[in-house]
Order: sequence, then structure tokens, then C-alpha cells
Amino acid sequence: MRKSLHILIIPSWYPAKADDIGGSFFREQALALHKRGNTVGVIALSMSSIRNWRNNFFQPHGMQFENDEGVVTYRQQCINFTPRINKIIKARKVAIGLKLFDEYVAHNGVPDIIHVHSMVDAGFIAYRIHQKYSVPYVITEHSTAFARGLLDKKTVEKLQPVVKGSMRNIAVSNEFKILLESIFKDKKWEYIPNIVNDDFLKSKLQVNSKDESFTFINICLLDDKKRVDILIQSFAKAFKGNLNVKLKLGGDGPIKSKLEKIVKNEGIFDQVTFLGALERKQVRNEVANADAFVLSSEYETFGVVVIEALALGKPVVATRCGGPESIVIPEVGYLVEKNSVESLAQGMIELYKNKDRYSAENIRKYCRCHFSETAVVDKLTHIYSNVLDNSIHDS
Repeated sequence: MRKSLHILIIPSWYPAKADDIGGSFFREQALALHKRGNTVGVIALSMSSIRNWRNNFFQPHGMQFENDEGVVTYRQQCINFTPRINKIIKARKVAIGLKLFDEYVAHNGVPDIIHVHSMVDAGFIAYRIHQKYSVPYVITEHSTAFARGLLDKKTVEKLQPVVKGSMRNIAVSNEFKILLESIFKDKKWEYIPNIVNDDFLKSKLQVNSKDESFTFINICLLDDKKRVDILIQSFAKAFKGNLNVKLKLGGDGPIKSKLEKIVKNEGIFDQVTFLGALERKQVRNEVANADAFVLSSEYETFGVVVIEALALGKPVVATRCGGPESIVIPEVGYLVEKNSVESLAQGMIELYKNKDRYSAENIRKYCRCHFSETAVVDKLTHIYSNVLDNSIHDS
């Protein structure tokens, strides 16, 4: 295996700052690869709607550069002036991606390999770079759009050569792997999970008091597909009136007011707390102070928040929604049916009744073994080296 590699990461979305939650696992994987002696760069394009021009007017536009803890990052923020004209939007994104790549190469040299995170839109950029410069690329797919059927037939057809041109194709869960192989039939996919940030594994384990008080926590974007409405109803069914059991909900989103009304209607106002939008450190602190994590989603390709909870020694209840099936085993929690108030309520009751069976140390040990930076980066660097060794052999 090669000792050091030059890896360029092209994500389809990326955090604007270190404490942002959206795309944080892309950034953390880049940092983890760099910490292990690789040269790592990122080019990230963000295109916002013209309808939000007032909010974006004072945002930096054009190409921006930063050295993010050793990861050289080139960004470009732009506005979409041609909404709904997908062909033009795609062409513009690819053109901007190529300019970012050329700028990156001018100052940092040609990377050995490109790692695409989520094919729409980054895959099209990497495919064009490969055509023009013969730089090999691999793909890790994350998007729930495939499971939710949100991609039209034309988009899937345009992605076929992107997948075919990739040297290796990675899915972030076993269930997702099976789905992607059914969509892109010409290529095999393999399962490699997302990483849990080392900061979660290094945090002091907080073993809460042995009294009857118990707090479940959920952190997510408050939108329909996270099914927090079902979580609230399940919590009410299981624990309404038991003031020793609480539920904390972290995050913000379009249905927050709807969820607040459900809490009121269920009569559990004194047991449920909305924490609002949280930064990364706040997520870690809130989960550490809770007793268990619960995920109620309808679709997840992975579930980074689940492994973050495990890293902090917390047992979990999670729906069978695609990603958690590759994470949750009986020793760390329960899997329940999705979109079912009864099933989720029963899972939460069972975890609460059996809370003394779970060892924070053992939960963390399981997480470190399967989802730590070391465990995942070792698998990725092995793939990179194989791709590059095969490329030399083929040439």
C-alpha cells in the first residue's frame, strides 16, 4: 500500500463553516484522511436560488480559498439564474467545477485520485475531469433521493456513465448498496460506512444517575421525512404522565410549529423540549447529557447521528429506514418498524425497561471498532491504492 496519497474530494454539498451540521461528515472524512499523512483537497460548489437573492446578497461570491486544518479547500458560491432549466444548470455547474479544479491544480498539483461524495452534482464534475485529464475517481453515494424515488428517469440515465466511469462505487449501508445495484446494474457497489468524528470517541463518557429520570434525544432537520411527528406520538403513547421521562428534540426546520402543536395536543408539554438549531459541539454536549438516542426517520442512507450517539456510549432506538440496519445490533439498542407509532413506542419502552443492561464502555468499543476514523480511513486508503495500482498496471 502506498504511504501517502493526494486525494481531491468533490462533494455535492459541503459545510460553510466548521460547526455546520450539513455535510459535516464529508469534511470530517477529509480531515481524517489528512491526519493520516495524505495530501487532501476539497473543491465545493454552492448554487443558491435567485429567489433568495436578498439573503445571499452579502455572502461572498466567486472563488474562495481556505486552509482548513491542513485540507486545502476551494469554494465557489453562485446564484442560479436559470431555475428549472436543468440542462443549463448542469452545464454551468460542470464548467464552474472545472475552473475550480484548474485553480486547485495550478497551486497544488494534480491529485492521484478524486473521491466524489454524492453523484448529483459532483459526479458529473468528476466524470468531466476524468475525460479531460484522466484522473481516476471513486464514488460514495449518500443521497436519500434514490430511496425516495425523487430522481427522474432522465437524471438516472445521465448518471449511468458516471457510475460506469468510476473505478469503485461505495454505498454507506448494506441496504443502500442493494438498492443502488438495482438501479445501476452494470457496476457492483460495496459498503463502507461514514466515520464518527474522533472528538465524540474522545469525549468523557457521562454515565447518568441511577434514579428514575431518563431522557431520550433526537437531533435532525425538522422536516416530514424525519417523522418526528411519529416520534412525539410514540413518546406520548409510551410515557405520557411519567414526568421522570423526557424527550429532547434538537434541530430546526419547516415543520417545527406543526410539531409544537402535536406536543400540545398530546398533553406532553412538560416532558418535551425543543432545543432549536445546534452546532456540532452543542450536538455532542446534548447527546452526552441524554440517556438514549432515538431516530424515527422514514429514509436514511446511513445515520451519522446514530453512530455519534454510540460513540458517546448511548443506546439507541432506530427505525428500519435503510441505514440503521447496518449500524444497530442488539448489544447497542433496538431496531423498529418505520412509520409505526406502536412499534417505536414499544422500542422506547423496551430500552427504558432494560436500560441497566447497556454498558457505555461496550457501546463505545463497538462504535470504535466499526465506525472510527481509523477503521474507515484504512478501508478507503486500501481502495485508493488498489485503484491507482491497477491504473498503473492497465497503462
